[in-house]
This record gives sequence, structure tokens and C-alpha cells, in this order.
Amino acid sequence: MFKIKRHWILGVLVFTGALPIKNVSAVGTEFGGCMEETAGFAVQCTANDVKIAGVATNPDGTPKLEILDDGCAYQGDVVQFTATFDIETTSKERHDVGIYFVTDGDPNSDGAKSGQCSISTLPFQPSPPWLDLDGTNDPYPGTTTPSGVQDECGDIAKPGYNPLSPTFTLTATCVDPDNDGQLNLPYCTSWRQSGANELCVTPSDAYPGSPSKCKCDDSFNIPIAVPPAELLVSKSVNPQTLAEPGGSTTFTVTVTNVGIDPQNNVTLNTLTDSIYGDITTANHDGIVSTTCSVPQTIPSDDRNPGGIDTYTCHFTTNIVGNAGDVETDIVTASGIDDNGNLLSGEDTAQVTITDLLPNIELIKTASPEQLNEPGGLVTFSVIVSNSSPAASDPVTINSLVDNVHGDLNGQGDCSVPQVIAVGANYSCSFQINVVGNAGGSETDTVTALGKDDENNPVSASDSATVVILNTPSSIGVIKTASPSTIEEPGGNVTYTYTINNTSSVDPVTIDVADDDKLGMLNGQGNCSLPQVIAPSGSYTCTIVTFVSGNGNTAVTNIITVSGLDDDGEIVSAVDDATVNVLNAPPAASVVKQATQAVVTYQVSISNDSDAEALTITSLVDNLFGDITQVTGSIQSTTCSVPQVIQPAAQVEDTYSCQFTAIVTSSPHVNTVTATVEDDDGSQPIMPSDSATVSFE
Repeated sequence: MFKIKRHWILGVLVFTGALPIKNVSAVGTEFGGCMEETAGFAVQCTANDVKIAGVATNPDGTPKLEILDDGCAYQGDVVQFTATFDIETTSKERHDVGIYFVTDGDPNSDGAKSGQCSISTLPFQPSPPWLDLDGTNDPYPGTTTPSGVQDECGDIAKPGYNPLSPTFTLTATCVDPDNDGQLNLPYCTSWRQSGANELCVTPSDAYPGSPSKCKCDDSFNIPIAVPPAELLVSKSVNPQTLAEPGGSTTFTVTVTNVGIDPQNNVTLNTLTDSIYGDITTANHDGIVSTTCSVPQTIPSDDRNPGGIDTYTCHFTTNIVGNAGDVETDIVTASGIDDNGNLLSGEDTAQVTITDLLPNIELIKTASPEQLNEPGGLVTFSVIVSNSSPAASDPVTINSLVDNVHGDLNGQGDCSVPQVIAVGANYSCSFQINVVGNAGGSETDTVTALGKDDENNPVSASDSATVVILNTPSSIGVIKTASPSTIEEPGGNVTYTYTINNTSSVDPVTIDVADDDKLGMLNGQGNCSLPQVIAPSGSYTCTIVTFVSGNGNTAVTNIITVSGLDDDGEIVSAVDDATVNVLNAPPAASVVKQATQAVVTYQVSISNDSDAEALTITSLVDNLFGDITQVTGSIQSTTCSVPQVIQPAAQVEDTYSCQFTAIVTSSPHVNTVTATVEDDDGSQPIMPSDSATVSFE
């Protein structure tokens, strides 16, 4: 037993010093030199008799592999795992099979031919599944070992022992030179043919029977994930687009240490661009200025927790090109970590050269902007301006279309096509009759379409609105009375009502006509409501009714009409008509008769007027005095005052009474006079009559 000394080289556990300690597991495995160090001669490995087909799989298709630590955290890390491999042969039988796996990451780039390896042999018992072609009876050339010594290196044969699937526990350096994300584990297999019966009791005895009796695969992979060994590079550009012919743009480059070992710093050595070359210096290849420089030390996050693990710089360039050109720049950063691992990374940024697109502006105005209903003539003006940013881009306007009034070409003084230079404009106008109801409006949008001299389309639109204002509606009403004068006590009068729509725009609907004496007119006479009256039109109806009153009075009727115009606005009007009642003068008569010497006089006062009642206020005889009193010659009387006598048309239109008086002469003529008044304050009347008494 020899003492083992071990140390770390590139993160790989290797052994130096005396011969390695023999692994005494069921499958022999030793850690030591690779195939040429073990065999003691150079190998060519041109045969293909025994190979590793791959990692064996479970029935569900998963690999028979178990990682015994935290796996590959970064390239250069060390991983320990147990895996079962399928070992195949293309020959009838092969002896003392040796299996060499690289453990140091293959720094010599020759696979398992040189460097540090794990060396394993196949088990030789039990059989099956394992195979022992040598047994204990073979004589071993060059040795004095007596017969009966067991050869412990397993063998392989087909068809019954092909493939064989041994399980190895291995330690390997995490490398991925083919960048497929899986652990590269270069291997070599060795064997001997029948008759080459060297004694093989340890894995280091399992070397090729000749320089060609081996097979090597430098690209062998197993399904253990290996993170990429790279620097994280981020490149951006501002601006990302430049109008032709180009201009200045600034690239920002950020390099982050996500290196193969989080315990290592990275020294950034180069920063290059696929177009501009070395971006750490200015004044070449279009680089105007730069803040980039190398070398730069970028700490790992583990060594600098919470600190900066990135490096950022900027460089500015002038880019020149034609419209549609796209410049794609690739920045590559490269460096080395503290353990000598080379790292690199790259990122891309694009700058696009764009065409300077044309631009036009359109202004549309209306004059006037407001019209009283129902509308009128409006002048629309259109101004199209070329406001393109490129001074060399005239635009051609091919279309001027109004969404209400259609194609303007030929309307007013508008015509297309029109060529407008940058900074210039084209203007035209057209007149249209705009009509509508109050509160309505018409919004017209004019759209101009065209293109510049590079056939880039241009368009612009603008709108103008004309508002229709309400013209207030009005009505008038005229009421007349025929006749306008009547004598008391009254008579029939014809009232005529004329309603006029005095507005020139809106029809009106009259639904109310109210006479303060006669009430609602609807249904009276020939009046009927509602009535729709056209602008400037009228409606007339009549009612015949009896009008009564005292003399010297007047009867005034007031008519109120109202309704709505077609905008819902209220309209109303008032008028009146007066009928004058003339006074009818009173008329009366007296008849007196003498019947005896003591004469009884009969006095009758009649109301000869049909107009009104009359009041008798006194009865006086020119000879006998007040006949309502028994005095003087008056012997008796039934007369009294006041007395009211009704109009002549009524039954009680006469007042009669009598008195007796002594008549002392003949012929005796006396006169009775009555004082009669009406209730209107008229001058009293004094009808009288005489009676003659003659004594025969």
C-alpha cells in the first residue's frame, strides 16, 4: 500500500506519486494515468472491436445514472456520479477488457490516450451475467505463476454476453467542448485476443494487447448538464433608426461575469466589433469616440456579493447608408478567469436606415360657420401644405374628396393633380348650399391623397362644421266682432278669429285657443283644433253668440292661442274684441178718466220700452197734488210710489191705481203727471195725461 498525494489542477481531482490504490469493488476501478501511461507504449487505437454504446436506460427510457454531488455548476467544476454503460463487441470474443475514462477534462486534447483517467475492468463472475474466458488453468507467459491463479479482468463475447452493462462510480471534470450542454467524457477501450494470456488481476493490467487493440471516442457525451462557459454580453444602440443618409449613433456594451467558476474573477482582454474592429480606440472605421478600454477586471458575484459584476462602456459611430439598409453589428468580448479558463461572449445590435417620409397638412374652413334655419350658401376653403422634412421631396396631390360633397375636382376652383413643393401650399374653395333644422349641423371632412417623388404615399384630412341656428317662430291672432255695437239689452254677435303664422321658416301647430268669455274654441262654431299652419299661413274660424248688457256698457272678450313650432319651441298670441251696448231711451203714457162727481180717477202708467224696467218715483195731479196722499180734495187713493214697471215685452208692464176727489167745476180738466226713471241714470221722464169731467 502506497501513500497517495492529491491536489487540484483546473478543479479536477487527480493523483500523483506512487501507484494508485486499487479499488476493491466488485468492478475493478483505479485512478491514474491514461492508456499510454498504463501500457507503457504509444497506441494507435485503429480497431473497433469493443466500444461503449452509451449510458444504459431504464424501462421507462431514463438513463441509469445518479449524480452523487451538486452536479456541474460551471465548466471546470468536478462532478461525481454512478452510471451504467452498455459495452458492445463486434468480435466473437475479447479478453481482459479495459475501460479508460478521462477525469481531467482532456487538457492534451487526445481523449483517454494520455493524461489522467479512471481505469475499470469488467467483472468476471458470476457467469452469467459476466464472463471469464481465462479461468484458472491458463499458463501465463513470462511468469512463474503456478496454474490455478485467477485472472480477475472480465471478458466479452457474442452473442450471449453482448452487450455487458457494468456500473462505474466516476469523478470527472465538467467540460463541454462541443457546446451541446452535456458532459463530454472521452474514453478508450482496450482488449486482448485469445492466446495473449497475460495475467490481469488489477485494472492497470488491462492495457491493449497491441497498439491497435483499442478504441477511443473523444466526443462521447453523457446526460449530465454542463452550463456554458461564456461571458454575458449585452449590446444596444440608440437610436435604432436613422433617416437617410444616416448620422451619429451610440452603442452601449455591457459585459457580465457569469464565468465558468463563480469563485473566479474574469479579466476582460478584448472588445471587438464585427464592423468597427477594436472598440477601445477611436478615430478608425467610423468610431468617433469611445469609453471602452481593456484590460478590465470583472469580479464574480460570489467574490463581490452585492457589488458590480459587470462592465459597461459606450462607443459612438457615424453610420451612412441608403433607405432600407440595415447594419448589424456583433460585439465580442473575451477574457480569462483566475484559473486560466478562456471565456467569450457576443451580442448583436442593428441600426436601420429609413426613408424620410413625406408629410402634408390640410386645413379646411367654412364661411359662415353658422346659418339661421333652414340654411344657406357656405363657402368651404381648403389649404394643402407640403411640410415634408426632406427639402427635395415635392408631393403630388392626386385626390381631393369631401365625405359629404364628393370629389372636389371641378367644384369651385378646385382641381387635381397639384404638385406642391416643400414649404409651399395649394388652396381652393367651393360653395355648397347647407340646409337643416335648428340645432343641426353639417360636418364635412376633406381628405387629400398623393405621393412624393419616391412614390411614398401621403394623406391628410381636416373637417369644418356649419351649425344651423334656430330662427324664432311667432304667431299673431286677430279677433273681430260683428256687429261691434248693439242696443240694450243685447243681441247676436259673430266673432271671427284669425291665427297667422308670422314665421318664414317653421310650420306651427296650434292646439290651444281660449276665449276668456266663451272658453275653449275647439268644437264651437266652425273652430277645430289642433291646426298646423304653414310658414306665413293662417287659420280662420267663427263663432256666433248672444251678447247682452246694459246701455252704455261694453263687453270685451280676450282670445289666447298657443302651440309649438317644428323645433318644439312654444309660440303664443293674444287679442281682444269689444262689443258696445247702446242705451235705449224709456217710453211711457198716462190715461185718466172721470167717472163721478166725486170722481174716481184711474191712473195707469205703462213701460213702453222693451229695454229695461222703469221706476215711478212720483204721481202728481196739477189740481189735486200728490195723488198718493189723502189730502185736500183727495178722498181716497190706492196709488203709492215708488213702483217698478217691467219692459213692455213682459206682462207686468203697467202700473194702475185710482183715487177719488171732489170735482167742483165742469168741465173739469186735471192732469196727472208721473215721474219715471230707469236704472242707468238717464234723465227722468214725466209722462202725463188729462181727464175732463163735465157735469151733464
